[in-house]
Amino acid sequence: MNVIRVLATGDSIVTRRISAGAEPEFAGLVDLVRSADVSYTNVEMVVPGAGRGPGATYHGSHLGVDPELLGEFEFLGFDVFGMANNHATDYGTDGLAASIDELRRRGMPFAGAGRTLREARRPVYVETPAGRVALISAGSSNARLSAAADPGDGDRGRPGIAPVRLETTHFIASGQFDQLRSILADAGVNVNAAGTTAPGIFLPYPDRNVWEGPPPGGFAVEGVRFAPGETSHIHTRAVQRDVDALVDVVGEAARQADLVFVALHCHEGVSGRWNNEVPADFLQPLARTLIDAGAHGIFGTGPHMLRGMELYQGRPICYSLGNFIFTLETIASFPVEVYEGQGMPARSTAADLYDRITGYQAESRFWETVVARFTFDDGCAGGFGADARDIGQRSAAESAGATGAGRSSGRPGHP
Repeated sequence: MNVIRVLATGDSIVTRRISAGAEPEFAGLVDLVRSADVSYTNVEMVVPGAGRGPGATYHGSHLGVDPELLGEFEFLGFDVFGMANNHATDYGTDGLAASIDELRRRGMPFAGAGRTLREARRPVYVETPAGRVALISAGSSNARLSAAADPGDGDRGRPGIAPVRLETTHFIASGQFDQLRSILADAGVNVNAAGTTAPGIFLPYPDRNVWEGPPPGGFAVEGVRFAPGETSHIHTRAVQRDVDALVDVVGEAARQADLVFVALHCHEGVSGRWNNEVPADFLQPLARTLIDAGAHGIFGTGPHMLRGMELYQGRPICYSLGNFIFTLETIASFPVEVYEGQGMPARSTAADLYDRITGYQAESRFWETVVARFTFDDGCAGGFGADARDIGQRSAAESAGATGAGRSSGRPGHP
């Protein structure tokens, strides 16, 4: 009977050499990663190289590091990497293209980023003695610029990530909806459903990362969509064309590999907030749809904390594996505008910035994580698999804390 052992971790942000660590617990963690047939992590940083230029649209800190730090992943023993995350274009599309070239030069298999949308969505394959494993990577938490684009008539395409584009609607209780609309209109806010003066065109200006118009009867204000409902609440859904594209690529990978995994990088949580324990309502339906399409497991990252896990159709869905390596505070430098945004002089340094900002240091949930291990065998009908009891026991009994790998000086970080 063939057996494939798969290991998955959360976000890895490496800003300095960690291979110098000599603690026995850390050495044991490295052995754990190396012992799997396939080990996965999300690379939440870019290596734009010399002459880099900061991107104008970003989420959180600019995470651009020295390309030599990619060697730390080789030391740790990782086999495959996800790149579809909100930091992919921190240094623009050129910075991402340089990162893609560097990963390829080093022979580091990755998914989720490419010079075109088709390339970014493409599965990557890892060969093991027991079988072939595919990884697909996509992310919902990103600037509009981060979404890769395919070539068109006269266009060469755009480097970027495989996106899961979202539409978030704020439903307002029916008794209050008309009042809200009237108040905004009286204040001079354009509450026409079209969003612009051109009939039938919904292109909010400035760019708010909005992809479609509001629901029937609703309106949008600066890209925020409102609609009447029975109760007031927020609803987030994935744009269907991105769901369909992921379903198609899962189906392709299932015909080419023994095991298929999808990495989803999603910061979005309940109540319209980022980085909380409960994911936004689009994520569970999306994850289950991908399992139904043929994926053997979902590896979630993004919110920098653990979220729940479930077994669906006997297959694991990890909604967030938290942080694996999280050394934000030892990054070399940030763009000048980051310091200016904190009211600091342009000559400031990263050390100055982390003396001022707080956040991650104060809450232990940002420093709690697991390393998830799953064992699949080909003893079931249709190929590799494992029943729910087997995966449940292994994921509980074989998970290992990775907090030590994430801490550095214990100083505050930034998303």
